[in-house]
Amino acid sequence: MKTFVKKGGFITLASVAVLSACGSNTGQEESGNTGEEQQVLQLAAESEMDTMDTTISTTNFTPMNNVFEGLVTYDLDGTLVPGNAESMPEVSEDGVTYTFTLRDEANWSNGTPVTADDFVFAWKRMVNPENGSGYAYLFSGIVKNAEAILNGEAEVDTLGVEAIDEKTLKVTLEKPVPYFLDVLTIPCYFPQNEAFVTEQGENYGLNAENAIYNGPFTLADWDSASGDSWNYVKNEEYWDKDAVQLDQISTQVVKEVGTGLNLYESGELDSIDLSGDFVAQYTENPDFKTNDKAWIYYIEVNHDVPELANENIRKALTYAIDRQGFTDNVLLNGSQPIFGHVPNGLAKNPETGADFREDAGDVVQYDIETAQTAWEAGLEELGTDTISLELTTSDSEDSKKLAEFLQSELQNNLPGLTIDIRQMPDNSRLDNIKSGNYQIATSYWLADFADPINFVERFDTDINRGNYSFEDIDALVDQSNQQYDDALARWNTLIEIEKVALGEHYVDVPIYQTAEAYLEKSYVKDIYRPVFGSRSFKYASIDDTQTE
Repeated sequence: MKTFVKKGGFITLASVAVLSACGSNTGQEESGNTGEEQQVLQLAAESEMDTMDTTISTTNFTPMNNVFEGLVTYDLDGTLVPGNAESMPEVSEDGVTYTFTLRDEANWSNGTPVTADDFVFAWKRMVNPENGSGYAYLFSGIVKNAEAILNGEAEVDTLGVEAIDEKTLKVTLEKPVPYFLDVLTIPCYFPQNEAFVTEQGENYGLNAENAIYNGPFTLADWDSASGDSWNYVKNEEYWDKDAVQLDQISTQVVKEVGTGLNLYESGELDSIDLSGDFVAQYTENPDFKTNDKAWIYYIEVNHDVPELANENIRKALTYAIDRQGFTDNVLLNGSQPIFGHVPNGLAKNPETGADFREDAGDVVQYDIETAQTAWEAGLEELGTDTISLELTTSDSEDSKKLAEFLQSELQNNLPGLTIDIRQMPDNSRLDNIKSGNYQIATSYWLADFADPINFVERFDTDINRGNYSFEDIDALVDQSNQQYDDALARWNTLIEIEKVALGEHYVDVPIYQTAEAYLEKSYVKDIYRPVFGSRSFKYASIDDTQTE
């Protein structure tokens, strides 16, 4: 049931009275804005939330990034800035020890101070193997002893994190990690209040009241058992509350784009994501927008397949695909062809500020002549005139479109090649790739943090899923790990890794970098939509001069 009347992006005092009479726990009375109109944004979510426990969740990152905050965070320009820490950390000369000082004014939503012990408690919960935390791997090899703890070879209390005093946190790494500050923006590194978590027991994080918050907003009107809607309410205990302009964000789960569009057009949503055929229908709408995402699609190649062990065959597959034709004529959502693995907008040169893709350039390209020359050479080396390959893909509509496009391109441009498509649920597709039960497969990878290593380390022998091993790639990955104290040299090594893996060994076939297409009312301002990671509503507002 709709509990308030929307009026140009605001709710009035009369609406607040209705909310109060209905028993809705929106936090409006605590906003301190009595007598003023309230800024309320109305948004959609794709799925229900299962928990607000950062130790357990592997999916609820947008909610968590808006109601919690770590040591560091991103501002509206995507620059890494202090969060609950008062400044960037002191770092030891060897790059292994980080010392953070927390803000005196950093509090939980119940008024309790955020302390160094809150981070120690949360991080130890993450790596405790008894908890089976899905994102514990982001501690492994980074924080000292995390890997040994996860493997049952060390006690949880040996984790390299220590509260020196109430507001001083010391972190010891396993080795220097150039992207350590970036991973701190992921919810698995957020704090938890031990006294509150212990008091709630098994109920912690299962509804809005069974959690406390240290971010720009608190959560209201949500229960994991039945909640398909919730509210974010401005957190009056947040250290930077003056920067938060929204009083409330009303969120409802909308799984069908058509349903979302109806709600958007009737004024019940201020923003809605588009997908599939809906994208083409709305490209001329003045509210239509796109935003790059650090999410690439590519063809995974199983080098254990005899035909694909041939370098010329892999090169032919790489050069035979008109990626631009797919993004321009099929997707129509702002996605762009990609000729490497590291997406646009992910990372910048530490000295010049140039984007990685600008410095690395196009490692591969679309060139039918080159493709066919390599193809003929490969066939000759294999002693055959024909090759048949099975393309494994998921059963979504978009995956089907991509698979059919690839089938057409490869069969038309490489004479003698037959591509058979095998569709299955996405989880099954992934299981087949991990087990090596595939020949070629559509695949995707998205950034966990803003560093190119997140993509290029996947070419390493111990990590890749293509069953290949190249000594020169492994040596370069190792070299990049040793260059923690020389940012530019490391940057150039990361570029070289991509060049060698894709431009010399053709280990897999990059296709495109995806984008999100959406409709958003003109009065909505400054929702932070990064190319990677979660949306932030901290700086968002409603421009009342553009509302009806």
